[in-house]
Amino acid sequence: MPAFIKSFLIRLLFFSLIAFGLIFIFQQYGPLRFKTSLYWVILLFFIISTAIIHIVLVNTSNKDSKNFVSLFLGITGIKLFSYLIIIITYGLINREGAAGFILCFLFSYFLFSVFEVASLLKHFKK
Repeated sequence: MPAFIKSFLIRLLFFSLIAFGLIFIFQQYGPLRFKTSLYWVILLFFIISTAIIHIVLVNTSNKDSKNFVSLFLGITGIKLFSYLIIIITYGLINREGAAGFILCFLFSYFLFSVFEVASLLKHFKK
């Protein structure tokens, strides 16, 4: 495993622990309407998807840096669209628990998107 992937996965682990702490605190002390029992599944989903997307983007940029921008924009568009489908599908299937799921999902999306972009910027500064 290359050193840059190993260091990214370690940073992702620490970031995920912080994100888990924030979400867990909100799930314990937040309003009942905005709680979901699936917060750990959402967090695990974002950890795995962030790791896969980061590794694909970095490996692609190392092979051909000209395609990085179009690949990044394409992956971001597909990611946003597929995440929207997940939110809408869950909201239609489980209307009672939709508010908590959507809030937790969007909060995780924003946290991990910021982490992903910051990690890519750090990688490309080298």
